[in-house]
Amino acid sequence: MTIKQCFHLFAALSLFLFCRSVMAELPHSFTATYELNYDDLRIGVMQRQFSRNSDGSGTFESNSHLTGLAALFRKDKLNEKSRWEIHDGQIRPVEYTLLRSGGDSIKMERHIFDWRTNRIHTETSDGKKVIETKPGTLDKLLYQIAIMNITTADHTLEFNLVDGFDLKTYVFEYLGEEELKTPMGKLQTVKFARKRNDESKRSTLVWCAPELKYLPVRVDNVDKKGHLTSIVLNEVSDF
Repeated sequence: MTIKQCFHLFAALSLFLFCRSVMAELPHSFTATYELNYDDLRIGVMQRQFSRNSDGSGTFESNSHLTGLAALFRKDKLNEKSRWEIHDGQIRPVEYTLLRSGGDSIKMERHIFDWRTNRIHTETSDGKKVIETKPGTLDKLLYQIAIMNITTADHTLEFNLVDGFDLKTYVFEYLGEEELKTPMGKLQTVKFARKRNDESKRSTLVWCAPELKYLPVRVDNVDKKGHLTSIVLNEVSDF
């Protein structure tokens, strides 16, 4: 896996989360900082900020960049932002934007959700398209918030999202509880594995901490060549 492929895992973090139909009470705001590691080398940092307005709407924003030796060779930066609202007790996206810059090319993605017609107006670096969708579809960033609704995690979880011009379904299998060592100390977590349809050697594992409202504290991704990329929670505040 190249450094560029490692950086893509920043954007992929939200894809490894889970959605329930009715939201629990959302936090007013929080900031979470993660470190990105490639095999045994720390190569980047990601910070995510959640805020809620008095009218029930809000924003969730993620900013990522490479650090250390990786930053000497690449200047990749990734910004994601989701504007959201609460409708019938559910969180749903209003507008999602993604911009990756500083590398070999610029990647742009934007989704505007029209829930009156159940259509998503999508624009990417490859063009524009209108996508037919259904209630419950989330963007690639809101899953970190949706996971905070988990009350019983001991079962298989399934969710839908829009990614580029595609609608995708992800399924995760519950593997049990595990005490995990993190930069924040030892945390009791629940562990999931993504179920894949292909027979590749790729694998994805996710650990979420109930004491942090099921905030993801670690995501491990092993590529076809056996390289491990991991995202680990370093700090969380304003919970």
